[in-house]
Amino acid sequence: MSIVRSIPGRIRFEVDSGQEVLHVQERILADFGDDAVDLEFSYSERSGRALVRFVPDRMLTERVEEVVANALAIPLLPELSDCRSAALGDELACTLPAHAPGIYEPAELENPFWIVAKKVFNFYTTRLLMPMRLRPYWTAFNVAPLIFEGIRNLFQRKLNVAVLDGAAIGAALAMRDFSTAGTIHLLLDISETLEDWTREKSRKDLASLFAGDGKPVWVLRKGEEVQIPQENVAVGDLVVVRAGARISVDGVVADGTAMVNQSSMTGEPLSVKRGIGKEVFAGTVVEEGKIVILTEGVGDETRFAKIAQVISDSEAMKAEIHGQAIQLADKIVPFSFVLSGVIFVITRNWMQAAAVLMADYSCAIKLSTPLAVRSAMLESAYFGALIKGGKCIEQLSKVDAIVLDKTGTLTRAIPEVVDVCPVNGYSREFILRNAACMEEHFPHPVADAVVRKADEEGLIHDERHAEIEYILAHGISTTLGGKRMILGSRHFVHEDEGIDLDVADAQIKRCTDTGHSTLYMAVDNELAGVIALEDPVRDSAYRFIRRLENMGMRRIIMLTGDGEASARTVASELDIEEFYAQVLPNDKTELVDTLRAEGYTVAMVGDGINDSAALSHAHVGVSMKHGADIAQETCDVMLTSERLDSLIDSMSISGLVMKRIRRNYKFIVASNTLFIGLGIFGFITPAVLALLHNSGTVLTCAYSMRPMLPEQ
Repeated sequence: MSIVRSIPGRIRFEVDSGQEVLHVQERILADFGDDAVDLEFSYSERSGRALVRFVPDRMLTERVEEVVANALAIPLLPELSDCRSAALGDELACTLPAHAPGIYEPAELENPFWIVAKKVFNFYTTRLLMPMRLRPYWTAFNVAPLIFEGIRNLFQRKLNVAVLDGAAIGAALAMRDFSTAGTIHLLLDISETLEDWTREKSRKDLASLFAGDGKPVWVLRKGEEVQIPQENVAVGDLVVVRAGARISVDGVVADGTAMVNQSSMTGEPLSVKRGIGKEVFAGTVVEEGKIVILTEGVGDETRFAKIAQVISDSEAMKAEIHGQAIQLADKIVPFSFVLSGVIFVITRNWMQAAAVLMADYSCAIKLSTPLAVRSAMLESAYFGALIKGGKCIEQLSKVDAIVLDKTGTLTRAIPEVVDVCPVNGYSREFILRNAACMEEHFPHPVADAVVRKADEEGLIHDERHAEIEYILAHGISTTLGGKRMILGSRHFVHEDEGIDLDVADAQIKRCTDTGHSTLYMAVDNELAGVIALEDPVRDSAYRFIRRLENMGMRRIIMLTGDGEASARTVASELDIEEFYAQVLPNDKTELVDTLRAEGYTVAMVGDGINDSAALSHAHVGVSMKHGADIAQETCDVMLTSERLDSLIDSMSISGLVMKRIRRNYKFIVASNTLFIGLGIFGFITPAVLALLHNSGTVLTCAYSMRPMLPEQ
């Protein structure tokens, strides 16, 4: 409940019921007491909004506004049925609804450094306190799973890293070097723990980006509204959702009418009307009105949750370099055994031969690469870009051509009224005042822009017309002074209603030639005027384009389904040289395919259903957070905020992590070659060699997990 708009003599506010309007009225009358004030209240149950009118005095308006705000700050608790009438076991029907902000508390992961410290502390404390006679048996018990894993892979005719690890530990046990065997086990355990922690941290952070708000839900029980935890909602429940609330279930509207913002599902910025029999989805928001939903999908079964799960699961997409690392690691293993055998034949020294098994290239290569990839995914998510896997990171690091959809990507999809063109003798004030009077019933971006403009110019748009009729995807109509008044698109006014527009060509041209979107108003089958709206460019868009140029992007292309004038205006404002207007979905796909055929690595940025094909054809598809669900599923990178620079950050992170992986290769090869050489020539013992090798592996893994961007 809140005040929507306040101008001298008129205050509009949102309420949940007519009872609350009476509550506000009583508070105003009690506050004014004997001071006579002429108040007129009206309330629309469909929209959930109330209006109070009085003498247009500024001081009086401020006083009434203060009283209304105080009254709305104290919510009315609904009366509940007698506990004796509740069904057995339905204790929730006998409790007052809680007004807690939410019940979702994401679990925290333990700090990885504490995990490693505890493992090291436990290892050395156990060795210190355990009697000498028991140490060999304790060590053998701990390392046995690794040996058995190596034997199992060997029987399956696999000569991989697991076999090499088992052989190294087995060689240490055979030489009765239990200290070395225990140290190898500890270091392998630490490496695996760090990898598991990073994977779990990445999974939790990715999933939390799409977690619900966890707030309690209002449901109908025995005809009364009660509040229950979100996880207790079941299929078949009747869920009540009012203006401003987020829908938490999938279902069908069983009662009421509301304007629902479905941008999280469809990418469309305008709200849609949802009445009885219409489907609604979790993750969408009721902007105006009140609906009762028959629940058909809850929890993990909602479309919103399934999208989140797809994105969370997509972490399994391996980078090509990741797969190459795993293959290389396994291919090196046979050479380690061959080299060990050659050393034994030459030296007849088991210690020197075992040294080759204690240090190898494969372990560090196999562990550090996925850690670096997952860390990059996690850091990119932190900066607002959700990358769906290592393969996408690798492609993103190579992008040299980017295709950008205009609406909702480079522009904010929040229109503003920039011009009003009256025709046929009507005045500018008449058009704007009555358009605002009609549009204030429908709080979508275009309507808000018209009402906001009227308020800025001090136009009082009294509600003296008949009931407003909303015609889905076309416009609105009403009756004023016995005359039918309509407001909507050119298609609605001219083609559907048959209103002649030729008489106002010059005025219409003045609005449309600037590339603006238009609303047409007609009174009694005669055009009254045209309202021009502009979808402003995002504040960060110009900097975003310049940063792309500075990164060496070879092609930057803007696409839009709007007209040539609108496209040229935005392209000029952002200094984009290459752009295409009136582009259809198949045209976008063809352009992406053409760029790929010319040898470019292409990124496509869009947010609508019409962009989904192009997103899937590009090397890297990028969707905005408010994009359509199909765009989110087909994209490779999803921006989780309105911040365009998040894409730049993700591209920088991708390039840096690929450089880091290549540096890791060089370090692993150089250091392990040195360690093996020292071991072969007897300068260090196998125990020291194992310690150096595994310590280097842990350091490489720790380096792989360091943040990327501070290196810039």
